[in-house]
Amino acid sequence: MSQPLVIGSVTMPTLKKEGLTITKEKVWSANTGRAADGNLIGDLVGIKYKLQCEWPPLSREDVAIIDAAISPAFFYVTFLDPGSNSRITKRFYAGTPTYPVYSYVNGMLTYNGVKVDLIEK
Repeated sequence: MSQPLVIGSVTMPTLKKEGLTITKEKVWSANTGRAADGNLIGDLVGIKYKLQCEWPPLSREDVAIIDAAISPAFFYVTFLDPGSNSRITKRFYAGTPTYPVYSYVNGMLTYNGVKVDLIEK
């Protein structure tokens, strides 16, 4: 990934190739639904981002960087917006991260496939 993911002011370890999926979810008003003729009615109130992140094998130190960055209730994330092709910063919270233990070779703990979803507040 040529444009790094930054959480707070910390650049995260390099994501796995194809390890970032950006979703732009439409948020509709509470009165949204289908009318009797089948047409959708309601108002679009906003668009929120979800970033699905996955890393290649990481050292314990790299995992600690990610874990510390996503542990607060809310935090700022800077990433490349696919619509504008510019870097933007939004406030996010983290879904449940996964830390699969890959190896304990030579006493060094390695994780493979660390994943977390970041959801815009």
